[in-house]
Amino acid sequence: MTWVILLIPVYLLAQDELPRPVTNILSLRLGQGKMRDTYLTPLLYTGSNISLEGQRWRMHRNLDWTSWQQADIMFSTGEDYGHDSEAWTGRLRYCYGILRRWSDCLDPTTLDVRSESSSWSFYLGPYAGIDLGFDYNLKLASSNNPATARVTTNLGAAGAVCYRFQTPAAQGMRVMLQAHAPLLGMGFCPEYGASYYETFYLDSSSDTFHFTSLHNQQDFDVQLAVDFPMAIIPWFRRFDSVVRLGGSYHIETMDINHITTRYSSLEFVIGWVYQYLPFSRRKAGLLKRSPYNAY
Repeated sequence: MTWVILLIPVYLLAQDELPRPVTNILSLRLGQGKMRDTYLTPLLYTGSNISLEGQRWRMHRNLDWTSWQQADIMFSTGEDYGHDSEAWTGRLRYCYGILRRWSDCLDPTTLDVRSESSSWSFYLGPYAGIDLGFDYNLKLASSNNPATARVTTNLGAAGAVCYRFQTPAAQGMRVMLQAHAPLLGMGFCPEYGASYYETFYLDSSSDTFHFTSLHNQQDFDVQLAVDFPMAIIPWFRRFDSVVRLGGSYHIETMDINHITTRYSSLEFVIGWVYQYLPFSRRKAGLLKRSPYNAY
């Protein structure tokens, strides 16, 4: 009886013949950034923006749902139109979502491509996220209030559309459009005219956290990218790497307590895509027969 109990997990693992690959994407984004924070100054600051982004996609056991995670860190520097002052902005964000998956590119029994034609995949579902950040004005560095903090937690909707080419000249190449935006949450914002010293040290923080929704917070993130398997270039056919190229646009606006903050960026994206099968070395060959199906 003991041996039967010990063999049950082994039997169940043996029945799970369908590989569920994990796709990781590491991207560098470079471009233009804009920032306005009326707590510090009503001026608009424009400059350069740099971001580092990581994504992780993992199909669930039934292949109808996909878990999606994204973490990015962003930093922007800018000057006002008169070049009289400079401002810095930083953001650290994390999102986790469960997306419903519709696809015509996979055979549900083998995960192989059903035909040689191009295929579509659609994803839609909820996500939860947290956003930490700061705005710092160098002209106000000697004053009492040179910086502001940003903390928001949100529930929102995320979606993606993928188009995979199956022509012999572009085997495995994929175009992906993805976007996400919060619908409701909680945001940190001091009262208008109150300093951060008063907020944190004079026990006046009772009204600093506010309910946020589309009426006082708009946050939208969209990215269009193309994944190029290096094997389509004759010189790199011995490599399995995939390069991501594309563009990304992000805008966030918050209007609470008569304080308006806005941050936006338009960036060029270059990244690296890699895929693996957790705890399953013997199935690594399936990745080459049906590449990049984890998203």
